[in-house]
Amino acid sequence: MGRLLILDDDPTVGQILQVAAKSVGFEARWCEDVDAFFSALAEWQPTHLAVDMLMPDVSGQEVLARLADQRCEAKVIVSSGMGAGELDTVLDEAQALGLNTVGTLPKPFSLASVRALLAA
Repeated sequence: MGRLLILDDDPTVGQILQVAAKSVGFEARWCEDVDAFFSALAEWQPTHLAVDMLMPDVSGQEVLARLADQRCEAKVIVSSGMGAGELDTVLDEAQALGLNTVGTLPKPFSLASVRALLAA
């Protein structure tokens, strides 16, 4: 069906997103650092990306800008523990960069919300 590549520094979040994706027929991979994420992006060709906006070594906005520079066509889900208003602003910025965004995933999240975004 699809492939979800996850960028999140929290192993628990990475595991939960993988389980949610697999429950709807997706393959899923999780990366906890940006270098591994972009390596996996190049070699694995995911259909969907879940990108945490609050990473320790790089901002989510930097990741989104790099995805746009690479003309990434995967569907992008922006995720974070920041407020919903801030996430909506980031989503607007990602769309302005030309990324194919499908929505936001505020933390904490439900499995149902992950499944709904993957179905979008």
